[in-house]
Amino acid sequence: MNELFETPAEGRDDAWRTAFYAAIPDAGLVGLNPQVSTGPDTFPYFHLAVPDSGSPATLSISRILNYALENGTGAVIFADAKRSQPPEWVFTYGDLLSYKLYGSFEGDVNNSLVDPQPRQAGKLLVAVPSEALLPAAARRAIGAYMREKYRHPAPKVALVVDPSRQPAHALMFNLTLAQYHGDAKKLQAAVHYLGWFLPRTYAMTHLPEGWSEDNFLPLT
Repeated sequence: MNELFETPAEGRDDAWRTAFYAAIPDAGLVGLNPQVSTGPDTFPYFHLAVPDSGSPATLSISRILNYALENGTGAVIFADAKRSQPPEWVFTYGDLLSYKLYGSFEGDVNNSLVDPQPRQAGKLLVAVPSEALLPAAARRAIGAYMREKYRHPAPKVALVVDPSRQPAHALMFNLTLAQYHGDAKKLQAAVHYLGWFLPRTYAMTHLPEGWSEDNFLPLT
């Protein structure tokens, strides 16, 4: 890790990221105190660092992965345990979820999300997202965020499939324009923030006016 982190941020090209992603899952790291802190983006992160010379490595991304996913956190990695500089790398919750589901921090490289066994709704297919697509821990984390930050009383999600769009699959959350008093920018921002919890290849959208959420999956 020390050798990789010697490359400045502006020099971290595709080859660097490939080497980093290959090395980081089982690289020896240490946990910091406090273990979890809120980042500038208001999301929680598990703090890890490259161990100081002579100090034992006790943790790794692989070792904290399930804890982070169950507790709704991302992870940040510092070059030293004193956090003398900003983090060298930041993993969102969605990045960690992506690694758990697909073995890649960059999402589903095939973009084949799920076999939804959908029902017909006009030209769209609507289904409940499977555990393989959106595990229970991720649903709980997103639901907790929507209840706390958005004051949403009953967060829900569905999987919609529209063959005319690319990507054809999208997660639809029961956020509506009416909830944001007709402010489309605020609605889009709310949907955008939920992307922190999802792999990068996942598409998201909100509930269109006039649609029913009766068959959506509760985020609990």
